[in-house]
Amino acid sequence: MLNEVKEIGDFAINRDGLSPLDIIVDQPFSDTAIKEGDAKVICINFEKNNAEIDYLGVHVEDYNLTKLTKYLYRDHPSHRFRITPTDKISTLEKTSWRVAYWFRKYDQYLENDFINNIEEALIEDEEIKEDILSDIKESFESLSADSKSNSLLTLTFQTSDGKKYLGGFDVFNEILKEEGMNEFWNPDVPLKEGICYLCGNAKKVSRPREPFSFYTVNNRGFAQDLDIEKSWKQLSICPECTLTLEAGRNFLDKYLSKRFFGNRFYVIPKFNLRDIKEEVMEDIVHLDDKKYKDSLLSEEEDILYYMKDVDDVVNLIFVFYEVKQGGKNFDILKYVEDVPPSWIKKLFDVFEDVNSKTIFQEDILENIFGDEWEGSLINSSYKGEKNYYLSLGGFIRTFFPDSENTGTHDKEFLDIVGDILSKQKIQKNTLIKAFNREIKDSHVNEKWDERLLALKSLYIYTVLKRLNLITGENDMEKESKVEKKSDEYRSKVNEFFDEFSNALNTNAKKAVFLEGVLTRFLLDIQSQERGSTPFRSKLRGLRLDEMKVKNLFPDITEKLRQYDAPYYQWLEEMISQYFIAADNEGWDISKNEVSYYFALGLNLGRSFKIKEEEEKEGEKNE
Repeated sequence: MLNEVKEIGDFAINRDGLSPLDIIVDQPFSDTAIKEGDAKVICINFEKNNAEIDYLGVHVEDYNLTKLTKYLYRDHPSHRFRITPTDKISTLEKTSWRVAYWFRKYDQYLENDFINNIEEALIEDEEIKEDILSDIKESFESLSADSKSNSLLTLTFQTSDGKKYLGGFDVFNEILKEEGMNEFWNPDVPLKEGICYLCGNAKKVSRPREPFSFYTVNNRGFAQDLDIEKSWKQLSICPECTLTLEAGRNFLDKYLSKRFFGNRFYVIPKFNLRDIKEEVMEDIVHLDDKKYKDSLLSEEEDILYYMKDVDDVVNLIFVFYEVKQGGKNFDILKYVEDVPPSWIKKLFDVFEDVNSKTIFQEDILENIFGDEWEGSLINSSYKGEKNYYLSLGGFIRTFFPDSENTGTHDKEFLDIVGDILSKQKIQKNTLIKAFNREIKDSHVNEKWDERLLALKSLYIYTVLKRLNLITGENDMEKESKVEKKSDEYRSKVNEFFDEFSNALNTNAKKAVFLEGVLTRFLLDIQSQERGSTPFRSKLRGLRLDEMKVKNLFPDITEKLRQYDAPYYQWLEEMISQYFIAADNEGWDISKNEVSYYFALGLNLGRSFKIKEEEEKEGEKNE
């Protein structure tokens, strides 16, 4: 991975003509804050004559991206202070402390008369110090709330050559270069003569701790087959390559990193043919100029939509990570390498194609949710509010959430996403268990999204079956012994079974699913007749097994007779036939699957209603 990041860093340096100082300085504010004009700079202004300085006052100006090497802002890895006296303000008290601490931390530079005089004005001379603090407070309080949280404090100087910032003086440039570079190295591993792992040249080398503090010799993809005790010798990097890695990470953060359900991920291209690198990298830089409507893993993503059409002369590395300590450090949560763009394209194509199935279209979804539903499943709104988590990653996150009710499943979520990207098989039981857990929780708490969860689970299962990524499933569809009638009632069910033959591929699954459908019809009738659904209590919180669903069946039919609803006899007959066929061939599904397929039918049942039946019931949602 480090080689790929170095290549990206080389591209960024050559493209933008970056100097070492350009690479070391930090960008303290978000692009949004800068674009909205919220980012501000509070300048403590002095007049400078040789080494002598006189305090002139404080003024506020707009933050300017072109002045990064003038501000010379860089956070120290400890986050206790900055590497120059330029500070990002959190509170005025903390900023005052950090600036004072800078002079104590780097007291060796007080031998410079200019810096010593600055320290005298800011720290030692109580009268000047009080004036400065009072002026800073007045300027800070004049800012808007958004600007207060996006403000920088720095020093400016009026000289015979005009106004200068810290970056206008060699001494501060050298401080940032020297102290900034020192922060890249492990303090216990000094620079020694050796061969750089990345460029292969004989230079002063050491084991860096920046810019990728996740570095570990235990994790394949970072450093392979290393002796931990001597790792600093076997993966030593020179200062020049370390800066190139920093430039590469800055590029990754800006162009190739996206939010991912509480974490983030990098998409790192690994070029097999060098002659296309420049073209692809330039396209990545300009992705913001293009509008992509679809995403695969996260709602904001555009990278993968572009990458899916790049030839397989590029492979992709996915690094899912959690930011720590203000962004300088992070933990790698999942690492997936050598993913070809053709596989990304197939993931897109299958996910979008499944959406074309009848049950995921607006007219059927209106039957399930009512007229307040708009759009197909992956581009929809309900009651005027846009539905979210409608990417593949979002659907999976729905069933592997970080939830107070059903627990934290972050690792399982990333494992499933990683398995999909790397074409690894996923255990069927893992999915069914997750589907059941979330649907049961919604059912017990009578949430509106129980039906939506059922649809999403069917969507995921169908996608993964199409991709041949489910293991532990009998992939040989058993021939049904149930006669397929040609009437409208049965044909609607049979068309559904044909469309989802991968998911509903045995008689037992079909019997349980249809019993769930019949239960939905009963609950709707109860809701219409009584304004409540007492039969829900018999569903045991969707904790079902073979015996329970078989015992439940006569209770359902008896209740339908009590409500004088004979028009569902066709469905009762189909369920009976499927139960008989399942018993003849052997019951072949687990308790978890019984609960899941029943819940699936219960929540998708309205899609099987015939218009005349709806009119008879005067259908009413629960």
